[in-house]
Amino acid sequence: MKKTQCWKSALAYWLISTICIPLAAAQAGGGAQSGRTRWIADMIGRRMQVPDPLTRVALFGGPTGQIAYILGARNQLCAVTSTLRSSELVNAFDPTIKDLPGPRSTSGHLNLEELLLANPQLVIAGDLDGSIVEKKTRIPVAYLDSNMNHGISALKTEIRFYASVFQKEARGEKYISYLDKTLALVRTRTQAIPENKRKKVFNGYSPTHLVTLGGDTFMHERILTAGCRDAAEAISTSGAKEGLHVGLSEISFERVLGWDPDVLIIDSGTPEDLYRDVRWKNVKAVRNREVYKQPVGVFIWDRPTAEAAVLYPLWLAKTVYPESFRDIDMVEEVKRFYREIMSFNLSDAQARTVLTGSLRINIPGMQGK
Repeated sequence: MKKTQCWKSALAYWLISTICIPLAAAQAGGGAQSGRTRWIADMIGRRMQVPDPLTRVALFGGPTGQIAYILGARNQLCAVTSTLRSSELVNAFDPTIKDLPGPRSTSGHLNLEELLLANPQLVIAGDLDGSIVEKKTRIPVAYLDSNMNHGISALKTEIRFYASVFQKEARGEKYISYLDKTLALVRTRTQAIPENKRKKVFNGYSPTHLVTLGGDTFMHERILTAGCRDAAEAISTSGAKEGLHVGLSEISFERVLGWDPDVLIIDSGTPEDLYRDVRWKNVKAVRNREVYKQPVGVFIWDRPTAEAAVLYPLWLAKTVYPESFRDIDMVEEVKRFYREIMSFNLSDAQARTVLTGSLRINIPGMQGK
């Protein structure tokens, strides 16, 4: 029995090596039926020739899979991450996402057989995933230039890169305009708040509420945009790794006590759990009952995604400075964003589910989602 299984495994490997890889390479390298090709540049400056039009793209950009919906390029995808396939919000409005292969789970974990069977013309990926694809197949790879210090300027560059690849430049500029207008509104409402009146915010992730993003990450910019102070400003986590996830680091409870944040944002459990926890009773945010569950949309809002770049600063500012945003209805803002930018027509109930962080999303290595 064992010899039979070994023989079958060897045969499968031989088939992939001798048939699938050359087939994928031929079709990816400009062998589209039309015979037309064009040149693109990836985010690290490499130029490559791809079929024109691109109709089979494998998108392994982690949380950036949502950009295909922002650009209206969903029908150009042939493979995505397993996380995008598991997103409850995506499944509600695009049930066919389940029909696509999800050969990438977390960074560096790829099912190459599944990828090859998807027959992509191009793979878009970060450093680790892209290098694996390049070493073990002949599929062209366009590299992302993503890191945890991924502020608004970098996000705009990324959006424009994707827009050029998918030839959806107008949709890319529509998103950027929406982003700029939203952030300008938030800054206008919060710019006059004196420094000593600005709320100090701590993002306490994981069931311990001690995993966080430091002042050298994208989150620092988002907190400042909302008119708040970043409790974790002095620490660096962009090169750290908590579990499977880069950019997060666990700190001591004593450090949180020293920061004594006014506001605590959590992604696991409920605020009521913390209000009942005697260990946390001396933290100002808990004493004043200013603990809030982080929203979850297509992806969790503690990663550098396009949806969170728009909605997180607005949600945070509205949450901690309600008097300055009395005319802003976050249910309506959530509905408007997903309708105008992603063509997802959320109901009031679905928008509230986003805001309460109740949506399900399967992220390997992360608990409490």
